[in-house]
Amino acid sequence: MNFVTKEPINKGWSSDKKYCVTNENGVKYLFRVSDISEYEKKLSEFNMMKQVSSLGVPMCHPIEFGKCDEGVFSIQSWIDGNDVEEIISSLSDSEQYAYGLEAGSILKTIHSIPAPATNANGVVVEDWEIRFNRKMDYKIKKYGECPIKYENGQAFIDYINENRHLLKNRPQCFQHGDYHVGNMMIDRG
Repeated sequence: MNFVTKEPINKGWSSDKKYCVTNENGVKYLFRVSDISEYEKKLSEFNMMKQVSSLGVPMCHPIEFGKCDEGVFSIQSWIDGNDVEEIISSLSDSEQYAYGLEAGSILKTIHSIPAPATNANGVVVEDWEIRFNRKMDYKIKKYGECPIKYENGQAFIDYINENRHLLKNRPQCFQHGDYHVGNMMIDRG
């Protein structure tokens, strides 16, 4: 694919280099470049994106993956729209609620994908109960170390601790892991 324009996108927390690129027909794409050491991880992500996309999830659709001089790249469809994080406060409460419901529905669709038996490195994924309890322990520890506290925050921790037993023998599903308004767009359509 040949690009006639390549504009950097300086947003987000990933170390990926991101660009809005345009081909000779004026079609825009998201072009991401990562270090070559992340090849297996990025290939796994790209393949998971294809699986999620096949479910009709509104997202940047994966188009191409490969190696280039700068490392490993992916090309995805472009969403012409607004970053939710930038516009959410300008939306009415009812619009925010409606988008929240839609985001929840989309996440439920993503969670319908069973977790792979192995991770990107071929290592068997450990039991959900063990893995998720460790994650909760870490989050609770970080909350305890944080100077900012929620009113009745201990009630959240108590609820989690009282319901850990529900994780026993649960099937694992794919988890997005970074699902928040900073990673969402509302397209102009």
